[in-house]
Amino acid sequence: MPTAKPLLPDTITLNGADYFCLQLDGLMWKASAQRNVCIFTVSLSEPLALADLQRHLDLHPAYQWLCQLRLRQGLPFSLATWRHQPKARVAPIPEYQLEDGENLPDSVLAMSWDISNGPAFKVILLQLAGAGSRVVFAWHHVLMDARGGELFVRYLGLPPTEKLPEWLAAEADKLPLKIRATIASDMKQFLYDTSVLPLLTLYQKKPAKPQLRYRVLRFTPAQTLAINARATQMAAGFLSSAFYLAATAYAVAAIQQQRGIAVDDVLVPVPLDQRKRGAQGAVLGNQVSFLFYRIPGALLNDIAACTAELMKQMKTLMRTESPQHYSIMMDFLRRLPGLLYRQMLKAPTRGLMASFFYSDTGDSLSDFTSLFGRQVSHAVHYPPNMYPPGMTFVFSRVQGALQLTLGYMQPDLAEAEADALLAQLSTALLGQEHG
Repeated sequence: MPTAKPLLPDTITLNGADYFCLQLDGLMWKASAQRNVCIFTVSLSEPLALADLQRHLDLHPAYQWLCQLRLRQGLPFSLATWRHQPKARVAPIPEYQLEDGENLPDSVLAMSWDISNGPAFKVILLQLAGAGSRVVFAWHHVLMDARGGELFVRYLGLPPTEKLPEWLAAEADKLPLKIRATIASDMKQFLYDTSVLPLLTLYQKKPAKPQLRYRVLRFTPAQTLAINARATQMAAGFLSSAFYLAATAYAVAAIQQQRGIAVDDVLVPVPLDQRKRGAQGAVLGNQVSFLFYRIPGALLNDIAACTAELMKQMKTLMRTESPQHYSIMMDFLRRLPGLLYRQMLKAPTRGLMASFFYSDTGDSLSDFTSLFGRQVSHAVHYPPNMYPPGMTFVFSRVQGALQLTLGYMQPDLAEAEADALLAQLSTALLGQEHG
């Protein structure tokens, strides 16, 4: 056991992005009975016994501390906080046998989450039928973003003598209240203007209760090089993610056209990591802002034109400091009661929120090769899936290979349509869409 306990706070105040994620959680629960939860799985080439996993976790007091945090929202107009409950019991880690080597079992997807009375971070061990193990790390999005989750998982795999991570980001200096209010008001108007209906969506308002499903699409390292070379040809430069997004919009539009429905503009909010480039950054708290793109429907059959439009919009958004202004707005709204906040979020699009959700975790997993003394064969992010629209795409580069996780809802997207969507996206990325 470590000889010194890391300095961990008893109270953490939610930042603007955390509180935003909390309101999304409320909307998700009402619409689909799903929570705003991130899942990150790590597949190990060799079996990992439950006792060995528990021993690794017990070496890190921060694991117990994180499992003992509870959300406290307090009175209206007060700031929500995480409070450490030192007497809270840390639940034992469940273990399951997994017959299907790819899909998450229903026991994982159906986990209950009550972060006011229970943990916001959970670990599950899956033993694979063939060989090896898969460790499932799940956390409520209010606690941290995908990058923070990766950092914490890496920390759990290190010896206790290693340097501790940066737990919390320092709070930025605030502009005067009047200036922040003006920025928040201007950003709200921008969002209303950008979100004008109609929008392309595969959401069908089915009467049946939506069922969350995931699919993972993997490319080889050689295919990844070819895809990124194509991104450069499409004028995406080093921002290959713009090309990924253009190909994604193209594939979604293709499914809409197969349904015989006219294609409208695509609205996509894209998270932007606010951690300093080249720095590890804070583990806890959502360190993200957003870029809001609206892709004209007329461009969706032309991936090159779509990529160029995204690059043009990105430069304009960055030049006008849109991500910084959105962060200011989220911080400004931290005291707004949840009911009013959620009504404001739904108002521009009548609850649709976006055509689909998209993110790119970048190269953060390129060097992720070992955990708990075992070789990592795969690592996958399974994102929360806001409904509607009930469709989320997450791109990652893992050990030099590009992969995509698609989150979707049945019956809004049928299995055959999910197959067709992934096939369209694969050919669009590889340059075979006209072949």
